[in-house]
Amino acid sequence: MAEHLCIKKFHIRKSSLAATLFILLLQACDSPPLDTQAAINSDTFCDELVPSHCLYPFPNNFFTRSDPLTGTGLRINFDLRAMPIAQPVSIPPADRVPTGVTTTEQRAVDPSEWNRNDGFSPASMLLAHLPGIDLERTGAAKITDIARSLDVDASIIVINADTGERQLLWAELDANASSPAGQALIIRPAKNFVEGQRYIAAIRQAKNSAGELLPLSPLFQAYRDALAIDADIPHAQSHEQRRPRMEDIFTRLQSHGVDRQDLTLAWDFTIASQQSLTARLLSIRDDAFKRLDGGAPRFNIDEAGPLIQGSEREGLSRGITGTFELPNYLNQPGGVPGSQFNYTSSAADALPQVLNGDDVFTARFRCQVPVSTVSDFSNTESVVTPARPALYGHGLFGEGPGGEFRSGNVRAMQTEHNILFCATDWYGMATEDFLAGIMHNALADISQFPRQVDRSQQGVLAAMFLAELLRHPDGFSSHPAFRHGPENTLIYDPSEVFYDGNSQGGILGGALIATAPNIHRGVLGVPGSNYSLLLRRYGPFAERFGFIMYEAYQDELDRSVVFALMQMLWDRAENNGYLSHLAGNHLPTTPTDKAVLLHVALGDYQVTHWSAEIMARSIGAAIHEPTVRLGDTTDDNPYFGMPLIESYPHQGHAIMIWDSGDVDPQTGRGNPLPPVNNTGPDENYGNDPHESPRSTVAARAQKSAFMRSDGAVINVCGDGPCLSDDYTGIRRK
Repeated sequence: MAEHLCIKKFHIRKSSLAATLFILLLQACDSPPLDTQAAINSDTFCDELVPSHCLYPFPNNFFTRSDPLTGTGLRINFDLRAMPIAQPVSIPPADRVPTGVTTTEQRAVDPSEWNRNDGFSPASMLLAHLPGIDLERTGAAKITDIARSLDVDASIIVINADTGERQLLWAELDANASSPAGQALIIRPAKNFVEGQRYIAAIRQAKNSAGELLPLSPLFQAYRDALAIDADIPHAQSHEQRRPRMEDIFTRLQSHGVDRQDLTLAWDFTIASQQSLTARLLSIRDDAFKRLDGGAPRFNIDEAGPLIQGSEREGLSRGITGTFELPNYLNQPGGVPGSQFNYTSSAADALPQVLNGDDVFTARFRCQVPVSTVSDFSNTESVVTPARPALYGHGLFGEGPGGEFRSGNVRAMQTEHNILFCATDWYGMATEDFLAGIMHNALADISQFPRQVDRSQQGVLAAMFLAELLRHPDGFSSHPAFRHGPENTLIYDPSEVFYDGNSQGGILGGALIATAPNIHRGVLGVPGSNYSLLLRRYGPFAERFGFIMYEAYQDELDRSVVFALMQMLWDRAENNGYLSHLAGNHLPTTPTDKAVLLHVALGDYQVTHWSAEIMARSIGAAIHEPTVRLGDTTDDNPYFGMPLIESYPHQGHAIMIWDSGDVDPQTGRGNPLPPVNNTGPDENYGNDPHESPRSTVAARAQKSAFMRSDGAVINVCGDGPCLSDDYTGIRRK
């Protein structure tokens, strides 16, 4: 009898009794257990909860399979047939695309690398498509009022499936879309999700601009109202096997005050485990340091000598350039741009191995000695005042040994506070990668994106090896270039190495500090995490990079999911995958005494300040108060969810918001507050404050006080907001 009823098409009325009877009937059917995911039938590769896009809603446990060997018990299970399809791209070589980009065929994203994961990103952008939804009439929390997402009657909520804890979030419609047909509903966490945890997303009583409830999708209505799944829905019988899982979602929501009859859409997803996010970087770190066998990395000095003063050398007395070696875990000799990790097994949990067992990656470095350390290397009698050593992390597609590293604000930091900076390239995100077109080609077909992410992890390892050269007695301290005077005095104190990075250096630097065995504290200047959030709010994104993606992925719903897919891999090589490990959940075989100071530019054109706020909440950083620009802010409840710095000096993580002031019509200095949608400021917004914190004398003094073995955050802002040196004091009208 039960077997016959299981295949019959039901039409049950919406009553609690009928729903209960239907659930009991399902239990008699040959249904899979709740820990089995929905993609049981190999033909069922789309989730019809949102029929307008195969991968929506996203992230989604529908796109997983059971795997008891992973940290979450799941494995991502994207089907090639479900993936976005890149269209042919033809972009000739130009300054912004040095190699040009040409693809000749349509190509679906190869899901192989994604299917190695055991869950989704800790900062997953939740995607749905509800045409006609009006977020104001629906009552959704906005980016300017995230506290509203915790209200009992919040219309869009995400809860931890086990604890019921509510997630701080905001919702927005994609402002980049040209029509509602391509306008994704984006739900973003204002604090990262917890690794390895299952979450449930719920949208209730979604309304259009007239205040009318939106219709439900046929599949979701069948689940919600205990109706049979319409045979017209593709693979209806396979979707029927998911019903127990959906009932579990409804039951958990009901236990936390969310009535199933109010739901417009609900689904669940699981965040990747620590192992899934960090295993590759930790594996190459541990193997590389084991190969040192207690010694220092091999290095070579190419040039070291007194500097002739000039515009790029003012304040410096010596530049030291050279190379150093580390094992190459990429699949091309020397780890050249375009390499991916070298795996000797096709197993999903395989870890990178050194190419051929002994291949070498040669990295460049440059160290800059300020005059405050040694005023004149040509004079043997010049006094040595040993400097503090620190790594400097450069910006987007920059160079460690050149460019920004020689800029005035970097030299000022060195001379004012006697710091020896050394830098290497952020391989994977460096000039040579830009010139090779690695990112450009990945944007035309994100199947190629692992080439950038894998080489970035090799670049993080290179930074660790450079720190080891500064720390180890057989490293730089053993070379005459780092000594001076008749006593052959070492020009720096090797007892501890610090970190100071800006922009991209603030986006990747947190991953370095969280994982490095030899760096304990550092400053992340104009930082962020979660490139899927950053890129759309990066003012020049469309003209610098986005136009490639937009030509390849012309469907606007595809574009949103492409950002989300990229983030799942980017987590392995940027702050986002490592924030919880700066928040007390320390990584194995890693020192636990980590501390970071976030220096944020209010209204930053390039790295949105909202991203830094997410970082601060995720790591528990305390904030200076007052922070709001003379009482002026876009937010209803500014900096909600962040503890205040109660007293100075402050121990532990901190976030400082540096304010350049509103635009002064006379000088053009200053900047207004940014757009509140997912677009970035443009040239009409005045002066980009991106470099203001590092160019501010007080900010540099605060960084210096923090970058000490016994360092702490000191108050350099007094009783008011932290004002950049270009602050104009003009009130926003």
